[in-house]
Amino acid sequence: MADEAVLLNLFDTLRHHWVMATIAMVGVFGGATVYAENLPTSYEATVVLAFAPRPEVGVSADTVRLVTPKYVAYLTSAQTITRAAEEADLEPERLEGAVEARAEVDSGNVIVSVELDSADEAADVANALAAQAVGFSDDDDLVTGEIVAEALPPMTPSGPPRRMIEAAALLVGLLSALGLSLMVEATRPRLRTWADLRRATGFNVLGRIPNSRLLRTRPTEALSDPAVGAAFRTLRANLEREWEDRTVDVISVVSPGPGEGKTTVAALFAESLARLGVKVLLIEADLRRPGLAAMLAIETEGGLPAVLRNEATVEAEAVPGWVPNLSVLPGKRDVDAGDLLARGFGDVLSSARALCDVVIVDAPPVLGTDDARTIALLSKGVLLVVSSGSLSQPVNEAVLALEAVKAPVLGVIANRLRDSRANYT
Repeated sequence: MADEAVLLNLFDTLRHHWVMATIAMVGVFGGATVYAENLPTSYEATVVLAFAPRPEVGVSADTVRLVTPKYVAYLTSAQTITRAAEEADLEPERLEGAVEARAEVDSGNVIVSVELDSADEAADVANALAAQAVGFSDDDDLVTGEIVAEALPPMTPSGPPRRMIEAAALLVGLLSALGLSLMVEATRPRLRTWADLRRATGFNVLGRIPNSRLLRTRPTEALSDPAVGAAFRTLRANLEREWEDRTVDVISVVSPGPGEGKTTVAALFAESLARLGVKVLLIEADLRRPGLAAMLAIETEGGLPAVLRNEATVEAEAVPGWVPNLSVLPGKRDVDAGDLLARGFGDVLSSARALCDVVIVDAPPVLGTDDARTIALLSKGVLLVVSSGSLSQPVNEAVLALEAVKAPVLGVIANRLRDSRANYT
């Protein structure tokens, strides 16, 4: 089981870093393939010599076994190779490292191999070397040599081992991809599952929102997706005691940074409450990068900034939502966002609470400004939205920032989970 867990973790690491891993693997494998395919083709020609005792001497076979290594040394000497190169009309430098000779065990046979980029030249050199060895044996008092099998031009190349090189490169590429992925994961750890979020933040995970196309394309219709609808109903049930007792009637939805999906989560959580007949006001309080009004196609002249400047009332600026019992107070980009929220958001919430049962605030991200912390202190509850795959460092910083101001954090919402176990169907 432990081995299976390790393999699954390795597979997940590769899957999450598949682009980088693929680039690394293709780079190693591609480079090695190009190298292997551009290596010159070589051909190996082989000639077999046999050495036997001279009849007139009457020496034993053991003497032959002792003498044949002398011929191996003779065949591989620089002088012999140079003469063979001249006979084959080749430059001696081409034969450097191309000649091998070995004596067969318990026999008088010597095998000479020559490997060149030309089959004909390899055979010519091998035969020239064999002829020199036979000539050298003419002056030997103990043994005589003869060519048993002449070298013929080989029909197929002997090298290089391109397929072996490419197979090794593929293995090295896979190991490189895995190593690079593990290194990145170790230096920049990410939170990919709801369990990761719970360990990293120390808070309960109140909602697990699956990754759904509807959440990105048509968020106001997303609850029709069975998995998404079940996820938000579960989130609603987990917070039921708080909003039913009206002990927590102002809930701010924040995230560590932009792009975590907090606006969509805030909107659908508000919708899930409104579907129970709860009167809900959804306030867009991110006045630096507002996105709720655009997502809902709401046009506003004043919105929340006008209310904060006492130019309008909450009731006047709130517009009907896309489902019954839901109203929306849209936001609008304002350069004085920080000061406006610090001065007047408490009064806005007081007015809002008199008009509805629950106020859901789409707050700015925690990191980068102090707006979210200002709103969190005025709220009865805070939900931290973290998207699957987020870096752990900014999440930890956001948690520390909320704890520093003693914000009433209710828990974490894990967003865009790819794990099928996140679907409550």
